[in-house]
Amino acid sequence: MTGRDRFLSALAGHGLAFAPIVWDRLPALVHQEREDWWQDPTVGQRLIGDAAALAGADAMFVFVAAEAVRAAAAAGSRGDAALDALSRSEGAEPGAELVRALRAVAPHAVIAAVPAPATLQRELSGEAPEAAEDAFTDFVSGSLEAGADAVAVTGDEAVEVNAGMDRALRLVQLFGRPLLAVCGDEGATKGWDEHGDPLGVISPAGDWPDRVAGVVITPGDVSGRWDAARLRAVGTARP
Repeated sequence: MTGRDRFLSALAGHGLAFAPIVWDRLPALVHQEREDWWQDPTVGQRLIGDAAALAGADAMFVFVAAEAVRAAAAAGSRGDAALDALSRSEGAEPGAELVRALRAVAPHAVIAAVPAPATLQRELSGEAPEAAEDAFTDFVSGSLEAGADAVAVTGDEAVEVNAGMDRALRLVQLFGRPLLAVCGDEGATKGWDEHGDPLGVISPAGDWPDRVAGVVITPGDVSGRWDAARLRAVGTARP
């Protein structure tokens, strides 16, 4: 059984699957420092594959919109016009390409992580909620078309994440894919699926939750807080 099979089975209530979140400092974590690594799907695929192997992961997150948002903000592009153009910007293309590359060869599942509309609106100083909602929908649909095995709505506020899930639900149902939520970071991380069932979360100290079935995630993005040895130790300690 592949990691992808274990992930989908765990979401259906059978067995255990591990889906660590490593993104911002991924190259350093796997000792392959490289700027803009996510822009080259071959490089990104290799780095994510190395992290998955370290953790014994069944699924890996790809933050398909994060770099596009950062690029827009760094260029001083803000407001509703920036949100309207976000999913069509140069910074948005590599996310879908990376999902597509991983889906073609990786044995693990690919989870496309998309910030909730309210998060996108806040990060790019939008005024009209509709602009952020449209950008969010474009990222979700683009990820699904690229072959993502699941979509995860991310954010710091549960009410905002749930609103994003409501907006994404029809799309994931059309593609027959699962929908997840990841809310908060470090000790405040929570996760749940489209039915409201909770995901397991590793403790900040690296301890596995008491539950022995379902999908288990890390306490937010651990790439800047854990090294390779710790990621391997946590993955090896899975029940």
